[in-house]
Amino acid sequence: MAVLVLAVALLYRSFGSAETGTGNLTLPPPEPNENTPAKNFTARDVEGNTFKLSDSGVYVLAFWSPYNQGSNRARPGFIEVAQEYNEDASFAVVYVNGAREDKDEPYDRLYDPTGRLASRYNVKRVPRLFVVRDGMISWVLDVYYPGYEKDLKQEIDEALAQESQEDPQTALAND
Repeated sequence: MAVLVLAVALLYRSFGSAETGTGNLTLPPPEPNENTPAKNFTARDVEGNTFKLSDSGVYVLAFWSPYNQGSNRARPGFIEVAQEYNEDASFAVVYVNGAREDKDEPYDRLYDPTGRLASRYNVKRVPRLFVVRDGMISWVLDVYYPGYEKDLKQEIDEALAQESQEDPQTALAND
């Protein structure tokens, strides 16, 4: 009997599919990731205004906590980038553990008390940042590092360049 159980176990382990959790399995990072569709949503910011992430435009979406050191270290650079690009892209910060009291920041402050947005974006830890272009995620940053702003600016520039190349109506709209 033991030999039969061992034989079945070896066959199952050798030929099992990824869904069974057996065999050689390499799991991709949890979605959403780069080159996957962004999860569109509409939410209220802390002042009651509506923020909408849609399939058109460039968005920078950050998930932070005011109690997280990484989020707090990343904030000044994020503000700098948002001030520079706020005419061309929409910036929003989703606070997962209570929103900061700051006012007049160059980004929308979204409060996520139920975790609905964090769940939609599979945020297991903060900070996490997404650059979204026309409904597709073009860049994900899971770990903030000194100087990340340079890379963020480069990603936004690329997203804006691709958006303007793919929008043939832009030239017509100016005529």
